[in-house]
Amino acid sequence: MGHDHGFGEADWPFDVPVNSASFTTRHVIEGTLPILEVYHDHDGEWQFMCGTTSASADCKLVCLGCMIGRDPSLLDLAGMPPGWCAYRASPQDAWSREPYEGSDDPE
Repeated sequence: MGHDHGFGEADWPFDVPVNSASFTTRHVIEGTLPILEVYHDHDGEWQFMCGTTSASADCKLVCLGCMIGRDPSLLDLAGMPPGWCAYRASPQDAWSREPYEGSDDPE
């Protein structure tokens, strides 16, 4: 069963569907920590991290549209190519971007 995100297909800036799976942490889902790191993995997956953990016990799977609904500033990263990451010190700061090396694990 799907759910609505308020984005029409014509308005969706990402190159994957709004309901595509993405990874985050329980801290982000619970709203206790903000998204401070974003990884567009080499395989095309998206990760939205709080910068405090990448432990598998804290990993959550959520649709991309739900992440954008939680933090609309993520729309600024829609064109970030695979193999790049974005980071910021706080939600009030602008995103900085750079390529990253390695596996799909950001640590």
